[in-house]
Amino acid sequence: MDPITAVGFAASILTFIDFSWNLVAGTYEVLNSATCSTSENAHIGNVIDDLKKATDGLDSEMLGNSKHEMALRELSTKCANLSEDLLKQLGKLKVKGENSKWKSLKVKWDSMRKEKNVESMVRRLDEYRSQILIRLNLMLRQVSDKPDN
Repeated sequence: MDPITAVGFAASILTFIDFSWNLVAGTYEVLNSATCSTSENAHIGNVIDDLKKATDGLDSEMLGNSKHEMALRELSTKCANLSEDLLKQLGKLKVKGENSKWKSLKVKWDSMRKEKNVESMVRRLDEYRSQILIRLNLMLRQVSDKPDN
């Protein structure tokens, strides 16, 4: 076997070992978890719940029609919809019923397969959060710039 083939073969073995270790360690984590999911998914779920609570009333409680208020209502609606989608996705990545080794393995396997999709949704929510904060700051600035009557 030539050296380049041997290095490629060794790299393949190391990749397989790393993947297997992550799968086994993640299965053990889910099996011993109180939330019946990975710690990362549980953390994301907690953050999304908090974000959802914070933006819940923004779309309906705002009565103004300034450009910032309309944009804020639109952003909060998009944020709420994406939050709901992400929570549904995370709900599918939990053990249903009694936890077992096989169910934990399936949850970890599914979590690994859906990882990029979940990360993409989290990234989009973070962008919405940033935009909401910008709009709120602009609205506060607009209010503070108005002369008192």
